[in-house]
Amino acid sequence: MAEALPYTFGGIKKIPLSRAKFVILPVPYEGTVSFRPGTRFGPESIIFSSRFMELYDEETNSEPCLEGILTLGEIAQEIDSAGKMMRKIQNTAKKLINKNCFVFTLGGEHSISFPLVKEYQKKYPDLKILHFDAHADLRIQYEGSKFSHASVMRRISEIGCEIYSFGIRSLSKQEAEDLQKLKNVHIYFAHQFRNQVMIDQAQHLPRGNYYISIDIDCFDPSFVPDTGTPEPGGLSWYEVTGFLKNFIKSHNVVGADLVELAPSHHYCASAFLAAKLVYKTIAYISSQHKKSGASE
Repeated sequence: MAEALPYTFGGIKKIPLSRAKFVILPVPYEGTVSFRPGTRFGPESIIFSSRFMELYDEETNSEPCLEGILTLGEIAQEIDSAGKMMRKIQNTAKKLINKNCFVFTLGGEHSISFPLVKEYQKKYPDLKILHFDAHADLRIQYEGSKFSHASVMRRISEIGCEIYSFGIRSLSKQEAEDLQKLKNVHIYFAHQFRNQVMIDQAQHLPRGNYYISIDIDCFDPSFVPDTGTPEPGGLSWYEVTGFLKNFIKSHNVVGADLVELAPSHHYCASAFLAAKLVYKTIAYISSQHKKSGASE
């Protein structure tokens, strides 16, 4: 019975932090949402849906759950201050990163990526960002907040990370003009990079340490309607997973997040896709680590 499963990602039994290779960190923060609300329910919905996944991954012929996956408690929202919330997220991430955990954060809105990246960059000074999104998120500020979900990649660019964004199909004229000056931001628009062309591009990105940030609205709304700011013309399941599989074969991924799921009360497919994508990414990383270890 599902009721007997632990209320954890994948229904996986709790393990000590010392044995965890992957840490699932729920951050149900929603402080700057500008269209449809609900991202604060994203982590809970993903974890609930994940309990019904098969834990065997047929593509990698593996059971990533055996690698050590620990689900932590939620980071409570600081309602009065976005800055205070960013500091709380960063301080939590610091403790986990110092223990050499791979932190996979579940949002919440996209603004949570900035403090996570900021802390990861301390350990990996060459940190680069692989970014899937419908939106460029390069506004200097939005609706009065520099910590807006619409400004997260601008904040990350300001700390010097190279950003490679895929699936973009919505940005303001000002963002388009600013791209000419933001030399560390590389956008691959959805209409230019689709299907196998996009998947093949994974092999051509510079090597180094990467943090992956997945805004669920990178997917076409026909795949994921449950997001706060859906945009037509998005990516498909196999475009995203095919890219990730190729990318992880040749790049070192040190942390990740998945954000902006705004689950409905009557439709579970979006949350299930998000859960499956998290698990699939862990499967690719675990399989690559095993291959690398075998070849050393």
